[in-house]
Amino acid sequence: MKMLRKTIVSLTMLAISGASAVAAELTNAQRDAAITFTLNNTRHTLLHEIGHMFVDQLALPVLGKEEDAVDTFATLVMLEESTPASIEGLVDTMDGWVYTDRQTPRRGYSNSDFYGMHSLDIQRSFAMACLMVAHDYDGFTWLATRVGLPHDRQETCVEDLRLARNGWRDVLAPHVRDDYSPNRKVSVVYRNHDETYDEIVAILKQNRILENTADWLRKSYVLPRPVRLTAEECGQVNAFYDPSTREVILCYEWADYFFELFVNDVMPVRERFALIRELKLEKMER
Repeated sequence: MKMLRKTIVSLTMLAISGASAVAAELTNAQRDAAITFTLNNTRHTLLHEIGHMFVDQLALPVLGKEEDAVDTFATLVMLEESTPASIEGLVDTMDGWVYTDRQTPRRGYSNSDFYGMHSLDIQRSFAMACLMVAHDYDGFTWLATRVGLPHDRQETCVEDLRLARNGWRDVLAPHVRDDYSPNRKVSVVYRNHDETYDEIVAILKQNRILENTADWLRKSYVLPRPVRLTAEECGQVNAFYDPSTREVILCYEWADYFFELFVNDVMPVRERFALIRELKLEKMER
């Protein structure tokens, strides 16, 4: 439960090329895109860890791998919202897994990648694509195809979505908040940090990603005990739920990693494809 992803970015790399230094070299549009990508991946991560918290606090049954189950929970929450922002968030999260997977050393995977608690990042992107294409085939078949999910598998994803929706709906139904439910406290804490992460802390606070998630949790579910969403410096790229303190913990290093991932890996590809589309449109208009 402690490691949400298998890829750990060295702290030396983070210290040398932190978000503050990288952001200084970006245009306003590029910086805004990097922030959006970071926040979108962060939101899915928070929902993932809240899934772990539900399993612990609500004593939910888990059939299969818990990590896969809470991935599904986070994806379902954002799919059910079906807003442009939530859909963009899912696309960015999928790209987060795809581009993280591409950082796997050329020698390939080790045994620990296969016996770990988490599925491979590329498997997680396939699972998300499957749920999305089942939710809206016409809207997301392009995305599933881009990730590499074959069309014959896409056509069977409807059953995956049905089972996932029914399962999570049924186990959470007794805990859904109504007008008469007690409003258990869900607090938010930002702990001390090294100045390396000043930019990331400012991004998280200004966009109220933890606060908005806490507010959604208060309004949506009744919890048996107070819980806390915490942002802190952890010494590693990580995010996790701590059952001993009932805390969902987001590490500043985690958000910093996704900011840099976007700038160094995702943004160049997206800008290149945007340029290609622009050139094609110009050619068609001639």
